[in-house]
Amino acid sequence: MQKMCYRILSVCGAALLLVACGPSGNKQVAKINKPVLYNPVSSALHPEVGVFHVSDVESQLYIKINTNELIVSEANPERTPKSIIKIHYELFDCTEIENNKAVSDSATFLNAVEIKQQQKIIVFPIMFPAEQGRRYMLLVQTTDIMRRNTIRQFVTVNKTNIWSAQNFKVTAINGSPDLDDITNENDIFRIVYQRKAVNKLYIGYMKTPEDIAVSPSSPMPAKDFVFKADSVWEHQYNSATNFMFGYEGLYLIRTDTAHREGLLLKNFGPSYPQEDRTAKLVQPIQYIATSTEYKKLSEEKNPKLMMDKFWLATTGSTDKARMIIRVFYTRMTYANQYFSDFREGWKTDRGMIYLIYGLPSNIMKGSDSETWEYTRKQQASVNFVFEKKSSPYTESYYVLRRSDPQPTYWAQAIESWRKGKVFNFQDLE
Repeated sequence: MQKMCYRILSVCGAALLLVACGPSGNKQVAKINKPVLYNPVSSALHPEVGVFHVSDVESQLYIKINTNELIVSEANPERTPKSIIKIHYELFDCTEIENNKAVSDSATFLNAVEIKQQQKIIVFPIMFPAEQGRRYMLLVQTTDIMRRNTIRQFVTVNKTNIWSAQNFKVTAINGSPDLDDITNENDIFRIVYQRKAVNKLYIGYMKTPEDIAVSPSSPMPAKDFVFKADSVWEHQYNSATNFMFGYEGLYLIRTDTAHREGLLLKNFGPSYPQEDRTAKLVQPIQYIATSTEYKKLSEEKNPKLMMDKFWLATTGSTDKARMIIRVFYTRMTYANQYFSDFREGWKTDRGMIYLIYGLPSNIMKGSDSETWEYTRKQQASVNFVFEKKSSPYTESYYVLRRSDPQPTYWAQAIESWRKGKVFNFQDLE
C-alpha cells in the first residue's frame, strides 16, 4: 500500500466546529440537513469505524472499507488499479461540559491505495492523542476522491477507565480488526487487551433481553438494563486464543470482576442485521398490533400464516400488504444496523421511532444527545430528543426524552400503518 498524507492540527479553530460539548440543554450541535447518518442508500460508501485504546496518551482509529464500494482507476504512472481515499477526523474533548471546547485535534490523510486482485477490504489505522480519564467525540469523514462521495460518522471515545469495551480489540485470525460488536455462530475471532498485564478473562453469558421500547406517548421509559449472567466462566488470557460464541445472546468479557465495564459482544442470529426467521419477524408487529392481536400471533403454531393474515387484514389488499411489509422490514433491518445497544436495534427507542416514523428530516447531533426533527407542511416541526445514558456495556444507549409537552402523533402513525399506508409527517394537517 502506498500512502501520501498530510496532517493539520488545531486546538481552537471555531470555523472547524461541528460538534461541541456544553451544559445540558444548551448544546452546540451539528445539524445534518440530509440525515445520511442513518440512511445507507444515501451513499455508495459504507466504512466501518472503531477505536482501540493503546496507551494512557494515545488511541487508535480504524477505518475499514469494502473495495467493491470504491472507484478504481489505472490512470497512474504505475498502471496499477488504485483508489484515492481521503480521511479527515476532528476530535472534541467532552470531559468538562462547562469548558465548551472546540476541536482539540484534527488531521487529514490522503491515501493512494493499490487494490490488489481478490482484495475485499482495506483497513486504515490512525493514531490520535487521547488522554486517560477523559471523554471525546470523534468525527470521521471518509471520501472516495474519484467518486466524489463523502460520508461522516461519529464515534464516542470513552477513555475514563481501562476496563470498558474500547480497551479491547477484536480481530479475525489474520489480525484484521473486527469493528462492530456483533458476532454469530460461525465467527472465529481473537481478543487483544494490552492496557495492563492480565492472566484471565471472565466471560458472562445471558439471553437477549425481550424488553422493547414503549410508545413515545408513555410517560415512563423502560427500565435501565443490568447484565445478569446466566453463566460465567474463566478463560486463560492469550491474544492468540480463538473464540467462537455460538449461542444467541449477550457475552460480557471482563478482565476484572470488581468492575462492571467490559466488552459486550452480541449474537442476535445468523443473518443479523437482516432477519428471515418468521418467529423473529413477528415480534416488531407488537408496535402496531393490539395486545390481543399480538398474543394470537405469538402463540400461533403457524406464525407465517398468521402473520400474512394480520397484514392482509390490517391493510385490506394484497398489494398494500406487500408494500407495507417491504417498507416495515427494510426499516427493521436499518434499525438493527444503526441502533442496537444490548438489544436488537428495532427494540430501542431510536429504533422504534425509525421504524414507525421513518427517517427524520434533520438530525442535530450533540456530544450526549440526538434530536430528530420531522418537518410538516407550513407548521411547526416535531422533535424527538434522545439522551445518551451512561452504561458500562455500550456507548450506544440512547433513551427518548418523554417530558416534552409536544404531541407525538403516535396514534395517527399507528392508524396509518393499520390502514395500509406508510406514515408520513408531511401528510399531517
